[in-house]
Amino acid sequence: MSTTPTPPPRSQRALYRLVQSDLQRQILSGDLQAGDWLPSEAALCREYGVSATSVRRALLELKRLRLVERYQGRGSVVTANEFRAVSPMLGLGRELRHRGFDVKPEVLCNDAEAADAEVAVSLGIDAGETIQHIRRRYVADGEAMVLLDHYLVTQPKVDYSEFTGDSLYAFLAVRNVLPAHARERITAINLSDDLSSVLDVPEGQAVLMRERTSFSPEGRPVEFTRYFFRTDRYFLELDLEMQE
Repeated sequence: MSTTPTPPPRSQRALYRLVQSDLQRQILSGDLQAGDWLPSEAALCREYGVSATSVRRALLELKRLRLVERYQGRGSVVTANEFRAVSPMLGLGRELRHRGFDVKPEVLCNDAEAADAEVAVSLGIDAGETIQHIRRRYVADGEAMVLLDHYLVTQPKVDYSEFTGDSLYAFLAVRNVLPAHARERITAINLSDDLSSVLDVPEGQAVLMRERTSFSPEGRPVEFTRYFFRTDRYFLELDLEMQE
């Protein structure tokens, strides 16, 4: 006599993934916008027919992906409509040395100047305010690899003229003004003539541009940096883990 096998019970993992996947889809599709509050945990339990444990785990996963922020006693609010990866905040020189390159930094300029409109927005200041502009080039294994444009807010007791060119974060750390965290955006652009000559590539060459805004422990922007990478010498490699 044959019997119909009993399907295995849905695990807590599968249940929280069900909730996470549906909410994630609504956020990334734009059905839920940044600033929208999610239903309460109790309402989500009723809607999806799952336990409070599954709902909380789903919300924690969405927070880990930086799609929502959770507030004790208030609930969860959508913070972004795109994935944001969380990675260690390394100085570029350290990153390149970890890759095995022999890196030599060159300081091309280190001057106080007036912030233009775009830099001012990134640093949360008024256009025209005085900032420090440090331009560097990293030569790796004898060839230009990266051009770095740093724009830094002025800070008491920090004399940027003392910066010798190697690690900017080491320089800031010994002066107790090391940023606490940063946000990056990565795009591809075609270089202008003045920048292409610095990187020893033809005008209009496509390069990878990383824009980083770094923040103090209090959440104030303190550094805005553009990194221009030669794509024939630099690449990004990610290790990805499958999630059900």
